[in-house]
Amino acid sequence: MFQMLPSMTLGRRLSVWWSCIWRQTLASVPVWILGVAIVGLTIWQTLPVAGQPPSGKAMALALVIFVVCFAICLPITGYTVRMGFAAHALPAPGRLSFGQALMIGLTTAGWATLAALPISAVTMPLRHGGHPLAGQAIGLVLNIAAGMYVVLPRQARRLRLQAGESA
Repeated sequence: MFQMLPSMTLGRRLSVWWSCIWRQTLASVPVWILGVAIVGLTIWQTLPVAGQPPSGKAMALALVIFVVCFAICLPITGYTVRMGFAAHALPAPGRLSFGQALMIGLTTAGWATLAALPISAVTMPLRHGGHPLAGQAIGLVLNIAAGMYVVLPRQARRLRLQAGESA
């Protein structure tokens, strides 16, 4: 369940994880910046008077923009994960179709969410109990570990299957 094929040391796993995460971040940040800019400009243009809370329409727009940005980032994540694995000479298809990239993105997002929920629940007492920095630091370390030992093996399995190798 947590094994990587081929077997990897902690340092190699961390290197592959970092190779994937910086590519995902670099590729998806412009999408999120554009989404925030669209929502911000819309709210700014419709609420010229300071102190007024955003309207229901502005909040609905923010929700729609969030869903659209998330949907756009899913295949981007798939492509960047494949590039990260290919950079480390791990099994990955030479090229990805849109559907394959979307499946890798869904695998990444789904398993990352499932791993992050219990971590957030465990660190919540620290974060809200007067030790926010300690809670955030512990959460960061646990999320990196979850990325390396929960998400990365699932990504590797999905890429191996897409490359035509056995799981």
